[in-house]
Amino acid sequence: STLAFFSTACVIAGLPESIIAAACARSGQRVLHVDSRNYYGGNWASFSFSGLLSWIKENQQKADLSDECEDWRKLILEDEEAIALSSKDKTIQHKITYSQIVREGRRFNIDLVSKLLYSRGLFIDLLIKSNVSRYAEFKNATRVLAFRQGRVEQVPCSRADVFNSRQLTMVEKRMLMKFLTFCLDYEQHPEEYQEHESSTFAEFLQTRKLTPSLQHFILHSIAMVAETDSSTLEGLQATKKFLQCLGRYGNTPFLFPLYGQGEIPQCFCRLCAVFGGIYCLRHAVRCLVLDRASGRCKAIVDQFGQRISANYFIVEDSYLSESTCTNVCYRQISRAVLITDQSVLNTDSEQQVSILTVPPLEPGRAAVRVIELCSSTMTCMKDTYLVHLTCPSTKTAREDLEPVVQKLFNLNTEKETENEELQKPRVLWAVYFNMRDSSGVERSSYAGLPSNVYVCSGPDSALGNDCAVKQAETIFREMFPAEEFCPPPPNPEDIIYDEDEIEPEESELNNSPETKPETSAEESSSEGGAAVTKEE
Repeated sequence: STLAFFSTACVIAGLPESIIAAACARSGQRVLHVDSRNYYGGNWASFSFSGLLSWIKENQQKADLSDECEDWRKLILEDEEAIALSSKDKTIQHKITYSQIVREGRRFNIDLVSKLLYSRGLFIDLLIKSNVSRYAEFKNATRVLAFRQGRVEQVPCSRADVFNSRQLTMVEKRMLMKFLTFCLDYEQHPEEYQEHESSTFAEFLQTRKLTPSLQHFILHSIAMVAETDSSTLEGLQATKKFLQCLGRYGNTPFLFPLYGQGEIPQCFCRLCAVFGGIYCLRHAVRCLVLDRASGRCKAIVDQFGQRISANYFIVEDSYLSESTCTNVCYRQISRAVLITDQSVLNTDSEQQVSILTVPPLEPGRAAVRVIELCSSTMTCMKDTYLVHLTCPSTKTAREDLEPVVQKLFNLNTEKETENEELQKPRVLWAVYFNMRDSSGVERSSYAGLPSNVYVCSGPDSALGNDCAVKQAETIFREMFPAEEFCPPPPNPEDIIYDEDEIEPEESELNNSPETKPETSAEESSSEGGAAVTKEE
């Protein structure tokens, strides 16, 4: 059987696909979004504690699920060809778990991918422009930390932080302010860095008469670039971006969505649904149907043997079969999630959202990004912290990340430990896993892909979400070059109703100034949230 015709069909609901679906629906296209999983977000999702354990169990199952429609290949006509899709997600590997917390598991929202939002950039601009920000609340990251000489310490970010800092001397404060001022408009002073363009950013910092502690802060906690691989220009650009984001919504450049990163794809799914998009979870797709004459994809076949026709098809990389991805070289991301009993740096306030970059502990390893979330982010229960560790993979996630975990945390669950270990936060539960990084893969790397099938990558290892926005906008403009990408939704006051559609009494009632407005995000920000709104 054949279902209704759609302008766009999206297979799996990751962040880029959700943005594309919202943009298509907003421009008037008919959108169908199907996903074999029973939750939104794909590898961008967030889970409760019990939900994460179920996800781990599901990923440990090696056998593919049996087809509900075994003879779906009989639905392919003589002038058509089937491009089989994978029914098993192989993007997650090397899962190692040990559990101590089960009670109050519903209070946890554990992200598969760990990111923060820069307060300026493509993603925040999209949230504001499309008004998707009304579907979520955000909390400021309260501090940036550094790991130096075996200790965790806070990094002064803003001008006020620098001058109030007790860890910097007066000379160091002047040095730091002078360098950061230069970074804000470094393009206007090319003579300052041109002869160092072929050098690494770390080597450039050594020429700026900065103390070792300042070099460490700038390299690892402000620019957050690799010590051996990042050029001078890359470091200056990253430092400028950090500084430009300061002060827009708080004292650091970063925001975190309450209830976890998994809320973001759902927000765009909601926008798509508001404008007519249809969502089908627990609905697997078996193959793409290729028209041999035109070389274009004309339909998909689902698990029930139904054909669904569309003009364009958006597929997440993990859905493609091994034969399609034969020539693709993937990178991997090492991830760890910990539940701990205290913060890595205790202060008077327990409600801290912190980002910490741990430099490579040995040559050939990557720096590890640590994001620590408190209970006011709605991601963990009271008196616990949720800690995410991320780095590009060199080995398995446990081999990459456990040395850092041992430096920062006490892995001994027994109370009788040495004094040094007692000062560290105790790990109550942990999971390690490797996640495929399919960002940056060229379209030509996929074998036999029709021109109207677009592939979206899974999560990348970068801190922000700008890569997903660029990808979504690029694909949308290729499909609909004449349409605006995610235009602002109409204001309710601007919607014109037919006279027969609404009674005069109802119209007067709706326009009455006495009608109580909904609580805005700004009002709720007094409880720790931050409203993402356009600046005046």
